Amino acid sequence: MVLALPELIAYLLDRRYVPHEAVVDGSLTLADVSRRNQNVLVSGEPSVELFVKQGGGSLAHEAAVYDLLGSLGRRRGGIRDAVPRCHAYDPDGGVLVLQSLPGALDLTSYHARARRFPASMGTRLGVALADLHDRAAEAVRSRPGRFSGRIPWVLALDRPGPAFYREMSNAGVELVRILQSSAPMRAALAGLRDGWRADAFVHHDLKWDNCLAVAAGRSRRRTRVVLVDWEFGDLGDACWDTGSVFGAYLGCWLTSIPLAGRELPDRYLELAEHPLARMRTSMRAFWAAYTDTRGWDAAAADAALVRSVRYAGARLLQTAYERTQGAARVNATVVCLTQLAENVLVQPEQAIEHLLGLHPEPAPEALAGGDRSDE
Repeated sequence: MVLALPELIAYLLDRRYVPHEAVVDGSLTLADVSRRNQNVLVSGEPSVELFVKQGGGSLAHEAAVYDLLGSLGRRRGGIRDAVPRCHAYDPDGGVLVLQSLPGALDLTSYHARARRFPASMGTRLGVALADLHDRAAEAVRSRPGRFSGRIPWVLALDRPGPAFYREMSNAGVELVRILQSSAPMRAALAGLRDGWRADAFVHHDLKWDNCLAVAAGRSRRRTRVVLVDWEFGDLGDACWDTGSVFGAYLGCWLTSIPLAGRELPDRYLELAEHPLARMRTSMRAFWAAYTDTRGWDAAAADAALVRSVRYAGARLLQTAYERTQGAARVNATVVCLTQLAENVLVQPEQAIEHLLGLHPEPAPEALAGGDRSDE
């Protein structure tokens, strides 16, 4: 049962999450910010900063994730500093009460407003993610049966079952047909399915909507990164998370290019609102911080980078599919995202050099269909 706003106020007052003064003086405000769940942002004086989630069968799992992460010891810049505080979970009422983050911007909005991609943000994201992958899986062992692991659904998008087909839009069906017509792409997805490892506890849904830039302390400067929406957190492949970060950068670049028709001519690349050249310092900082925090040598880091970039291709495919929901036909952005996904999946070494710029002397962006540099 989902509480209406008046009932929710009474619920929060009864449990002392909200002081009576905030109601009496009129400072209490509730804003509906629902997505998959019924979400309400609660604020007021003095110091009322709550994010309340209701409904959905995933809340119990998400609460268990917050409990798991809260059991980890603090490390400077680690995952404990990169998740919102969980105040309480009420399994009977189906209510999860979290810390809200006033003034936070998701990384899509943050980069759009700043028109730059600071290396510091990449570094903080890399350190937090490495700490999660290093330590949380060990804590899972004390919670047998709670986290069984999962494989991303997009890795099997080329062979959807009847139930999946019933939920597809016409554009989604068209995208699956495009995917099924590409033997290299299907082979790459099969390789990722076969090579999937449950070697870490992972966020599983690391897109920039779920990565927030937050002010630290009393400063107004957004210098912290906080990861939210942990309802899919589970055992899985650490490279899926790192690949999702690379996929977010590449998706931001591609979707900032003005497209006309269903091709990506090279003349459009120089018109990108967010050129890859602006992102590469941040991407390098992310990967350097991640691998340094994990203590990997060059060979281990290089092997993980190739696997991560393959997963970045799969994540781009997932982004393309998500853009087909409710659509009758695939549009130019979906087609170009799918083409970029195929190129990254099938040729990860070239994507590392030509797109991510993680090797010396970056080459032109041939993988995107053009032959001109984004710089």
